[in-house]
Amino acid sequence: MANNRIICAATWTARLLVGCVFVFSGFVKAIDPFGSIYKAEAYLSALSLEIWPNLILLGVFSLCAIEFLVGVFILFGCFRKSIIIIAALIMAFMLPITLWLAIDNPIDDCGCFGDAIKISNWTSFWKNIILCAAIVWLYFYNKRCHWLVTPALQWIAFVVTGLFILTIELFGYIGQPLIDFRQYKIGQKLSDIDEDVYDIREFVFIYEKNGYKKSFNADDSLPDENNGWKFIERKEMASTHSNPTLKAPNNIRIWDKTGNEDITAQAIVTDGKELLIMMPNLKEVSPATTWKLNSLYEWSVKNNVTMAAVVAGTTHDIEEWEDLSMASYPIYTADDTQLKEVVRGNPGVVYLVNGIIKWKSSLTAINIDDFLSPDTSSDAMSFGTDNLRILRNSIYIYLAVMAVLIFLSFTPVIKTYYIGKKSAKKENE
Repeated sequence: MANNRIICAATWTARLLVGCVFVFSGFVKAIDPFGSIYKAEAYLSALSLEIWPNLILLGVFSLCAIEFLVGVFILFGCFRKSIIIIAALIMAFMLPITLWLAIDNPIDDCGCFGDAIKISNWTSFWKNIILCAAIVWLYFYNKRCHWLVTPALQWIAFVVTGLFILTIELFGYIGQPLIDFRQYKIGQKLSDIDEDVYDIREFVFIYEKNGYKKSFNADDSLPDENNGWKFIERKEMASTHSNPTLKAPNNIRIWDKTGNEDITAQAIVTDGKELLIMMPNLKEVSPATTWKLNSLYEWSVKNNVTMAAVVAGTTHDIEEWEDLSMASYPIYTADDTQLKEVVRGNPGVVYLVNGIIKWKSSLTAINIDDFLSPDTSSDAMSFGTDNLRILRNSIYIYLAVMAVLIFLSFTPVIKTYYIGKKSAKKENE
């Protein structure tokens, strides 16, 4: 009897450990599908592999959903045998990958917990070793512990959980992550250029001519584009801060169209309202967005809101975009990685008041086709969404449904208990 209690206690401990890790890992990655896509692309780049982008998207959505589903079902005791086999298959895939990351270190962060928690590659590997040991225990003993949702209702739990996590993923992909784990949060300054903490960085500027690429330091004389040189990209080489004990500032830097002059102080309005349209990959921006962007610019002029585009692209790319879109708004450049860090989407929109981020959105998620329509609000704050409220309501609904399933699962047990209690009372009388 005592041995059974120990086994049951150990099994519930393993359930909680494995279930919570899978739930957390799947949830924080599902919150920000773009972040998971960028991490998957980094893995593929390290392996020198190229995969169709839509296949990467499908893989990221599937992996996040499967992780979350597995974690929930382990916690609730659903599909007690098959779900452990699925968890073991996942770990059989992930364990060798984390070992490779720990040994070769091609990527600094494995991305196991998205941007929510950063852990070293060796920590990730040993974490997976512990999970594997717990999964092996559950393979032998999981069925000894009771379910929380009866097998007759487990299909409902599967559907509800799948819809919940898919909803979270879609909000993060179409709009913005419902929780922002990144550096540039709402309520913060977009750039701390006027603070006492300064970002001291070194850049290398890469130019190309006749297929030949050459790097130039900031102190070098940059080549003349009239002589056939084309600016390709700018790479950050180092970053230090005057006081390492202080939190790193928001350090986005905005450059002119040539990528030569840092104009961050001029581009970010510190006294007034501003819309920044951020395009981390100018070549992939759909021409269908041009009308929406141009109408937004006319709306901003009409309502005394400064608007500019900040893009990642060559001078040639910008010229092509200007010809295609007939853009009247100013266009600046920035590193694509920083643009992706600030806002998800291509294009993404950031609304600032006195340089402070008020809301962020993808252009697609702003449910207005023509900003010049008479019924369009003159208040830019009305274009944003309350992501935390959406997340809170979604979680409340999901937990309420799961609570009902648990109640219905144990109703027969409770009913049998009370009937037996009443029968025993009558017998005693």
